[in-house]
Amino acid sequence: MTSSNTGISDDQLFMSLAADLVTQAWVAMGKLKNPITDKLESNLQASALLIDMLDMLSRKTEGRRSDEETQMLKDNLQQLKLNYVAEQQTVDSKPAEEPPLVDTTEEAEKTDTESDGDDPTDEAAENASGS
Repeated sequence: MTSSNTGISDDQLFMSLAADLVTQAWVAMGKLKNPITDKLESNLQASALLIDMLDMLSRKTEGRRSDEETQMLKDNLQQLKLNYVAEQQTVDSKPAEEPPLVDTTEEAEKTDTESDGDDPTDEAAENASGS
């Protein structure tokens, strides 16, 4: 266990880094509020990247971590992956967004009032009304 220039041990720095990445992944998944916007915001692509980073960190440090560090990484990765799959399934099962409904009432009124007289139905309507 070596110390950094700040006097914090490498073990503490490792745990802090891993915990920060885990927290960022939860925020990106929309499970924790974004501390900047104070809102739940989901970005599954960012979440997947953070999970991949934690996986890489786990692989690269294999055999050099304490039991506590190993368990923390394993538990958090398992929970993140399970939640990511659930979120992805939720997104995939949502119907595609429908285009906004257009109010055709105004368009129909414009068409009726802008008639140029060439339409035989306009003449019939005018004749029927006694014009």
